[in-house]
Amino acid sequence: MAYAETLTISTDTVDDRRFEDMVLSHKRSLFLLALSILRNPAEAEEAVQESLLKAWRAWERFPAGDDIAASRRWVTRICVNHCISHRRTLLRRGFFSQQEPGADLVALNPFRGEGRLVDLDRAYQNLSRKQRAALTLTYFHGYSDAECAELMGCGAGSVRTHVARGLKGLRREMTHD
Repeated sequence: MAYAETLTISTDTVDDRRFEDMVLSHKRSLFLLALSILRNPAEAEEAVQESLLKAWRAWERFPAGDDIAASRRWVTRICVNHCISHRRTLLRRGFFSQQEPGADLVALNPFRGEGRLVDLDRAYQNLSRKQRAALTLTYFHGYSDAECAELMGCGAGSVRTHVARGLKGLRREMTHD
């Protein structure tokens, strides 16, 4: 979580300070969101960095003005979309295969633990990225179906489907002995 704790932006104008305020208040939740979707701390840090870079480049064109809540939703949507499409992009470019992560990545996994927590983490990893995103946004961040739909760029019905399939997958994995 080093990245989530150390990000700073230089401020030269009022817009720059608004962006910095938004980043400082939201960077940890963005990191946790990215980590819950990507399941890898290094990929999550990179996703947050890329998302904030995209947001910074478009910040002047962002129409919300001083509405911090709207800017947070906007950056969250950028991050969610980036996380969902991240691995697919890397696969297309040939950076890695569909194989299981190596021992070094497994060692970095902060979700390791004992007993049922390991089972839950394993079950969560077996969900699709969209299912993890929908579950994370709904249950961990408290967004409504409509808000999740806006953040994920899909319809509320799709969000409900991803949540239902994700919960079904978790139940199946957790009850399988």
